[in-house]
Amino acid sequence: MTTRQTASFAALTLAALAGMATHASAAITGWTGNATQIAPPPSATFGSLTGAPARAWDEQQGFIAVGLPVDLSINPSSSLLPTAGVVNGLVDSHFIHLEDFSGASVVGTVTFNNPIVGVAYSDLFLDASDAAAGAGPTLYPTFTPFRGINSFAGAQSIVSISGNTISFDLLTTPGIADFEQIRVYTRIVPAPGSMALLGAGGLLAVRRRRVRN
Repeated sequence: MTTRQTASFAALTLAALAGMATHASAAITGWTGNATQIAPPPSATFGSLTGAPARAWDEQQGFIAVGLPVDLSINPSSSLLPTAGVVNGLVDSHFIHLEDFSGASVVGTVTFNNPIVGVAYSDLFLDASDAAAGAGPTLYPTFTPFRGINSFAGAQSIVSISGNTISFDLLTTPGIADFEQIRVYTRIVPAPGSMALLGAGGLLAVRRRRVRN
């Protein structure tokens, strides 16, 4: 195989792998309780999505996270014993939003097709990741106070993660401009076809070296 042919094969292989990685990522696969999935909305600012259930949607997919801060960096873990850290590498992002003035407990789960590697639910960490992780068509309340969970002493929400699932018990304070927002990062797992292609590329490289020898 000539150098030009090898370069062409490498380019085609990378393109195929990129397509498979995209296909293997980016999915909310289920939900329970007072939760539902929606398409990325035009706005997630205060007053735009009111009332239960908690709404979940997919954000940026297959992007390289660089030091994005999270409140939960260990899986499994809970907001009762938070483990702050950062998320790096190839991930998908997802969002959960609740704005409810009733003060009632909103309990539910959201499950993804890939394992959770980090969750941001504090104001500062949500603000820091809106630009990098947010869905393109959605306007986020960046730098708006009280967007994260547990913004008020009277509203103690709880979030926990295990495997591919996030569970929540969200409480807002009646009569106050308080809403609950959570950003979830999941790690992309290569599809079986991607691994097969990588193996084929490796075998071809070995064969090329043998021919040269």
